[in-house]
Amino acid sequence: MKAATAHLFLVLAVPLWLVCARVPLLIQCAQSLGLLILTTLVSYWTVWILRRNLFHKLVGGDGKAVLITERLAKEGFYVFAGCLFSDGNDAKELRSSSNIHVLQLDVTKEDQVELALEEVKNKLDSRVLWSVVANAGMPNMGPVEWQTMARIRSVFEVNVFGVIHVAKVFLPLLKNSGGRLVIVSSGLGRVTFPPTTIYCMTKHACISLADGLRRQYYDQGIHVSTIEPWAYRTKMLNTDHLEATLDADMKNLPAEVQRSVCNATLSRVKCLTSGFLNGAARDDPNEVVHEMALAVRESTPKAYYMAGGHVDCLVRWLFGVVPAELTDAWLSLFSKLIICGARLKVTKPFLAKPDSRGKFQ
Repeated sequence: MKAATAHLFLVLAVPLWLVCARVPLLIQCAQSLGLLILTTLVSYWTVWILRRNLFHKLVGGDGKAVLITERLAKEGFYVFAGCLFSDGNDAKELRSSSNIHVLQLDVTKEDQVELALEEVKNKLDSRVLWSVVANAGMPNMGPVEWQTMARIRSVFEVNVFGVIHVAKVFLPLLKNSGGRLVIVSSGLGRVTFPPTTIYCMTKHACISLADGLRRQYYDQGIHVSTIEPWAYRTKMLNTDHLEATLDADMKNLPAEVQRSVCNATLSRVKCLTSGFLNGAARDDPNEVVHEMALAVRESTPKAYYMAGGHVDCLVRWLFGVVPAELTDAWLSLFSKLIICGARLKVTKPFLAKPDSRGKFQ
């Protein structure tokens, strides 16, 4: 029925176009509306291009500190680098720089966030906290029905509540400096892909948080931006780990759900998600770092910084303007194209029989 609706739309679009093209009043209305939209878009982008090329300035790092962004240490900023494991190898490497101070920061632990705030205050000296980059994130894959509530909550704890907590505690310092709050969201905060629904939900929430805070502090000197990258080949995009996590979660689901999922279905979901993420992944994560640096340093920062190629930007734009029914149909076709080459064998139901303790292995 849904596919028929999409097909009917396409069938009716052509004759309606031909009819409208022969009615003078409709032609005039369409021309006026199109001209209004075109004028608005051209004016907006002309202002941005002129401002970035003629009046573009970058904020210097003298007397300013930022939370998290390592690259800015090379550009004169004093950097507080929040690390999940402050005694890990990455943290030790950061400590080799004289203007980087490593903080132990697990955003899901309220006491660590509060301690990080106190440590930043004590280390600022004569500096001001110019920017906070909230970039903690946890990936997630699998249909909603296949995930435990514990897993879903853990993703929200990191991707949403952790970001909110960091923003809340550091906003007073940013008010004093008239600085920047930069929230790292994702291109999937604009486009919901079924096997990553939970992750997409969290990134939608981050964009909404940034929009709300930016409008709340519009006249108070603080600017809030989001960084919205697509997939990049980093440690976070480890599809083997994501698949192993999904397998582990399946064992903790109710028996009825486990019996309803056969190996072929599970394989299709893994194939679809891995194919999408690996196919869309870009090789240079410095593209994201570059956008972060711009959000922190530009004298006239944007609301949204998109990291990715021209195709990524086009896809994001199309999902914003195309009717939802057509988007659903297109995603369904796209999903089939990804898995059509995979050789999947339908076998016995996944985890079909419990052991002696009633647990599924």
